[in-house]
Amino acid sequence: MLRFVNICLVLALVALAYVIYEGKYEARALDEDIGGLRKEIETERDGVAVLRAEWSLLNRPERIERLAKKHLKLNAARPQQLVTIETVSDSDFERVRMEAAVDSLPAGSAPPSKVKSVAMPGVAAPAAPENLDDLPAATKTVTVKTVPIKADPTFQPAFPPPVTVSPPGQ
Repeated sequence: MLRFVNICLVLALVALAYVIYEGKYEARALDEDIGGLRKEIETERDGVAVLRAEWSLLNRPERIERLAKKHLKLNAARPQQLVTIETVSDSDFERVRMEAAVDSLPAGSAPPSKVKSVAMPGVAAPAAPENLDDLPAATKTVTVKTVPIKADPTFQPAFPPPVTVSPPGQ
């Protein structure tokens, strides 16, 4: 019986040595994996630092201003364009549209012209009779400022040309 216990203890010792041996090599493999992951993390951090440097280089205000002037053909903001939301009214929008239209017109452009029977969305018109010729002359005309078409096919005005509706009697 003593021999049987000794054999069992030797086998248990061999099994334990094998488990410890496997655990040791598994721990070494995990340490190598951790080292590889740390190297990858460091490489990614370096890449992020390079991208941040490129981002700050690309977002320099003077570079963006130069590109905006080159590709967008924008002018610098004027102090009159900066307002708070509390001070904005419909007349401000009309004033800005008029200024933009006047700025975009070349010297010697055509004067405002009269147009008959133009439908104006959002403008309440008096009840129209069956025959438009029965209306008084003042209600049949609308003052429209004409804007010449430029030769540049990529030109797009910032605001649509202003349309002024003359109330009846003026």
